[in-house]
Amino acid sequence: MARLIWLTATALALGACVPTTGSNWLLKPADPTVSVRPTSYAPVTAGVQRFDVVSPRDWRELNERVAPGARPAPGDTSAGSARRGR
Repeated sequence: MARLIWLTATALALGACVPTTGSNWLLKPADPTVSVRPTSYAPVTAGVQRFDVVSPRDWRELNERVAPGARPAPGDTSAGSARRGR
């Protein structure tokens, strides 16, 4: 029982050290003078590419084309080359 009383007293003493005002980063969202970027319209389908059905191709050639460090095929506009940063 004495241990429980000691733990409660310690918790209350430490709780008294907590500042009563909020931190600056907590109060900023409520500040009406903070400037914000204006909203703009962005369509839901922005950046979506169309993928049509194609005939079967050689899997080795396709694997070499998407391998790291591989050069994209001429006229290739697939998302894979965009992901590799080329």
